[in-house]
Amino acid sequence: MHPEVTPTESRSGVVTGRVFTVLVLSSIGAIAALALAWYLLVPQG
Repeated sequence: MHPEVTPTESRSGVVTGRVFTVLVLSSIGAIAALALAWYLLVPQG
C-alpha cells in the first residue's frame, strides 16, 4: 500500500520536477552557447 499523498506533497513533487527540468535545459543551453562561442571565436586552422 502506498501512503496517501496530500495536495501539498503532490504539488511539491511537481515543482521539484519543473525545477529539475529548468536546470537541465539551462545547462544544455549554456553548453550550446559555450560551444558556439568557442566555434566563432577560436581561429579555425
